[in-house]
Amino acid sequence: MSISDKKEKVFGKIAASRTLTESKFKSKLKKLSPFINNVKSVIAFLTDVIKALIGYGALVKAVIDILMHSLDTIEQELKKALKLNIKNIISCGINPSLPDFIKSTGDGIAIEVRKLDFFDLMKVDPKSISGKLLYNDVTPSLFDSTDFNTFLYAVIQDEGNTHTWKNIYDVKFLSIDPNGIHPNNSIIIKANSTYDNKSLNDLNNNYIDTLKLFNTEHLTNKIIDSIFGSVSVNLNKTKKQLENEAKIDAIVDKMINNDIGQTIDDSYFEFDNDELTQVEYVADNRQRGVIKIKTSEEFDASVDQSLLTNFNDEMGRAVTIQERKDILAKHLNEMADANTKNSNNPSDNITIKLDFTQNIINSIIKAIVGVVLTPKVIVLFLIIYKIIYGENIDFKDAIQFLKQNKQLFNGIIKKITGLITSFLLRIVLKYIGELMASEVAQRQLEKIEYRKNQLLSLVGVSQDAIKELKFVQDLGQQQLKS
Repeated sequence: MSISDKKEKVFGKIAASRTLTESKFKSKLKKLSPFINNVKSVIAFLTDVIKALIGYGALVKAVIDILMHSLDTIEQELKKALKLNIKNIISCGINPSLPDFIKSTGDGIAIEVRKLDFFDLMKVDPKSISGKLLYNDVTPSLFDSTDFNTFLYAVIQDEGNTHTWKNIYDVKFLSIDPNGIHPNNSIIIKANSTYDNKSLNDLNNNYIDTLKLFNTEHLTNKIIDSIFGSVSVNLNKTKKQLENEAKIDAIVDKMINNDIGQTIDDSYFEFDNDELTQVEYVADNRQRGVIKIKTSEEFDASVDQSLLTNFNDEMGRAVTIQERKDILAKHLNEMADANTKNSNNPSDNITIKLDFTQNIINSIIKAIVGVVLTPKVIVLFLIIYKIIYGENIDFKDAIQFLKQNKQLFNGIIKKITGLITSFLLRIVLKYIGELMASEVAQRQLEKIEYRKNQLLSLVGVSQDAIKELKFVQDLGQQQLKS
């Protein structure tokens, strides 16, 4: 049975139960044809089921709960995977003791900024309007930021001076090496003196522990930008940059949709003509800051960068978890409403808002991988690879990096997919349980009603009288409900 047939069967059973119970589960929405689509993604399937069960409000709540409560778990799992992968790379290549050239007394390792900054993040000022949406923890000096990307930008602006990251790495930037040894526009990085007598594994693990990979605002910004290009359009990203980002998203989608145990080969990193056409289509739209909406009509939809700025400002002022959840809910609804702005058919609005929310869920994993592909993680891999394979080892671009570490990323993607799937499945099972309980209760009532009518007829009550009694009971129930 195909995925589409299985989905039809599930939705048919749900519809039958709702028809039977005529309870709070009765649909307030028209049947939406996008619910049935022949895709492999378990996440997309579960969000379809949530839409069929309880609609837009439940889907928004699912997004809020993932972005507010699941990120810490996802970050912990991701860090475990990074540590294990780095340890395996080291154990295959060298003795885990710290090499002399990376100690505080050594020359350090030179890394060209363009070789660790695949998406030109370091060209964006963290204090600019767009920069505040792309960097974490933008402090006045930037050097004391808890985010390595923000710290690294500050180091690059302060050429020639050494700055220390959490007593782990000493870092400086040279646009031109006066000795002519290192490439131009490179950071020179070495271990802080506190690590001279520690192992390479200690250095790596402790560095990973200092990283703050995700927070709700930052990941939301990345998700919205990956869908609409809300930030990218203001940075005037080139078509080539946006095509590269679209290719990364396409690779992640392939990994999400592949079967467990299936080998990740080079085909995952190659694109046929149809895929290249889709990549170009996505890049064109993101360059304009829009997506195409197709309901009863076709039009452009967008989420303006100012909506993200307002969202981040309010989140920055929030004190409690509940305040942050309320702010996230408010702004997600505002962004969803923005998608309906160009619609001429109000009856399409709920479909548009549902699709917006599902796009967010579908883009969470891609946004997480996007964070891993920023300098704060890439720098760690480059240090390890240069130690093992020599100073000249580099990654041409993000795709080559993904390909070089395909098993790591496939494992990460599968782990995160499992966490999100488990979360969505709990929602589905909860509401299906309530629906089934309501159905069982309704069936019991029908049995009781049938038995009562049998008894009344046996004692000589006419069918007309029974119908009249049923009418009075129904009328009373309606009055109680109103």
